[in-house]
Amino acid sequence: MSGFSLYPRLALRNLARSRSTYLPYLLTGTVCVAMYYIMQSITMAEGLMYVPGAAIALTIFFLGTVVIGIFCIVLIFYTNSFLIKRRKAEFGLYCVLGMEKRHVALVLLFETLFTALCCLVLGIGLGALLSKLLFMALLYVMEIETPLAFSFSWASAATACVLFLCIFGVTLLYNLNRIRVARPVELLASRRTGEKEPRASWLLVIVGILSLGWGYYTAVTVNDPLNAILLFFLAVLAVILGTFCLFTAGSIALLKFLKRRKSYYYTPEHFISVSGMMYRMKQNAAGLAAICILFTMVLVSVSTTVCLYAGRDDMLYTQFPTDIRSQITLGENVTMDQVDQAVHSAAEQSGSLIESELLYREAHIAVDLDETGTFHGATGAEADDSVLKVIPLEDYQKYFDAGASLDPGCALVWSTAALPADVLACGSYRFNVIPLSSLPDALESFYQTYVAAGNVYFMVVDSWPTARDIETQLNRQWDEDYAPETTSDAMLYMDVSGSAAQQQRVAQGLIDYTPAGMAFSVQSRAAVSDEWGRTYGSFLFLGLYLGCMFMLATVLIIYYKQLSEGFDDRERFVILQQVGMSQKEVRRTISKQVLTVFFLPLLMALVHMLFAFNIIANILVVFSMYNRPLFAVVCAGIFAVFGLAYLAVYRITSRTYYKLVKA
Repeated sequence: MSGFSLYPRLALRNLARSRSTYLPYLLTGTVCVAMYYIMQSITMAEGLMYVPGAAIALTIFFLGTVVIGIFCIVLIFYTNSFLIKRRKAEFGLYCVLGMEKRHVALVLLFETLFTALCCLVLGIGLGALLSKLLFMALLYVMEIETPLAFSFSWASAATACVLFLCIFGVTLLYNLNRIRVARPVELLASRRTGEKEPRASWLLVIVGILSLGWGYYTAVTVNDPLNAILLFFLAVLAVILGTFCLFTAGSIALLKFLKRRKSYYYTPEHFISVSGMMYRMKQNAAGLAAICILFTMVLVSVSTTVCLYAGRDDMLYTQFPTDIRSQITLGENVTMDQVDQAVHSAAEQSGSLIESELLYREAHIAVDLDETGTFHGATGAEADDSVLKVIPLEDYQKYFDAGASLDPGCALVWSTAALPADVLACGSYRFNVIPLSSLPDALESFYQTYVAAGNVYFMVVDSWPTARDIETQLNRQWDEDYAPETTSDAMLYMDVSGSAAQQQRVAQGLIDYTPAGMAFSVQSRAAVSDEWGRTYGSFLFLGLYLGCMFMLATVLIIYYKQLSEGFDDRERFVILQQVGMSQKEVRRTISKQVLTVFFLPLLMALVHMLFAFNIIANILVVFSMYNRPLFAVVCAGIFAVFGLAYLAVYRITSRTYYKLVKA
């Protein structure tokens, strides 16, 4: 029993003795547990489940929980790999002194157990303390004014325990396997084992240039917002591959170039820094590439969500230029005058007055337009999401332009894209195009939202029967049983008096207070504003949350990179100082070594973001975010904020490195 108790004591002593390396590991595990618990507890919050319109937010948080879980696995494995590398010589010494590998395994078991318990207790405790505060912040950004109950989530704590016990268990198995396959002498000498001088790989350079070039080209040239979503992920994978390849090959090429410059290389600070980095460039380059990718992820996740949240009013007024928008399906023998009277009556019964109104009949058809100027009815994979909207001259004269007229065989046309011909064919009809320079603001603003998916063609023809016949012919090209009676016949745009709540009452009143023969499908700006506040508020919360986690990973990689190099360089700098190198020269050498490559990830992340600007802006168009200047300002602001944080980390880690190598 006393022999068995030796291993827990030895494990605790090892943890205390290695606190300079284990404390960041414990901090990493604790923060990962806390962040996972917080997101999981918010996802499982019962109060949020009953908030109208919060279903999308809960889906977003569930996906965020999955992303955070995966990220925690990667982050803990990264920090564990650093620790096991630093401990190899220690384990080799145990074996040389007589301990068997199974005894070393027991020490590792207790170390992992103590670490896991510490991370779980502290992480869940920290998460429980912060979760209430962050839940209140979430309610604020989602614009939910009603207080919701939020308490400690035992289910979330249990989920976190299971996940992280599995993570720490797998790291233990990985560490035990590394010890099992190595010989004691190899373990003992592992700390002194360096890398061979790397060779510049032209294949790696070519792969990196091609991958990065294709990713950049795709990001800059894509213009279709829907295609941008798919191509964005492919471009991201290409840029990640290119970044790792070019950092590895490019860093080696840079150092070899500096080494060939004798006037630069053969000075004390340059000789030491360049030669020191040369022999560990593979690991160094991988760390720099990871820092670059993580920092780019911080910029993308935070800037896009902040932009969506800050620009939601612009998006809302683009989608809803008027307070209320409605599609109306008309029954037989229902006139537009009857619809107009019903709309005014419903508004009055709802307690509001109509301030402006736009009411007209419209045939709505999904189409393709070929290069000859012929419209084809489209559906499914054949449809490019372009639409043709046809209205009769009578309604156009009444609601748009009283002086408008049409010659036989002509049509007034406005479109969001250039027309391929001066004559357009719609089924059996052929029309000479009379271009319209503009539409009323309410329509033009709304139709611009279709640009995210395709194009809008607005056409005025001589009569309503002609409009319905065009609709029937084009739709029957893909559906022989098409019945025009099942489509919406009229569109209504109107502004009403009163508050946002009154707008929603009028919207509901159009459904409740209108007579039979008129079926209203209604959307109000006020209702959509509430829904978007919750949706984009949850996006903002998750974006900032993930941004902080990516930044944490960036800081840890920088810290461990500096720590690892400090341990590796300590003996060399001690010898150099013993033979006469001054503290001032040491500091200057360290600054040269760090500055040579430290700011490459920051610069490369900026380049990635500049090239990604176009494709991300096109993706935002899908959300009706057309304000590119706002997105540019947000990107610049986020880069400045996190760039300053990066500089602060550089200063702190540089001091840590200097303390390690100082004699």
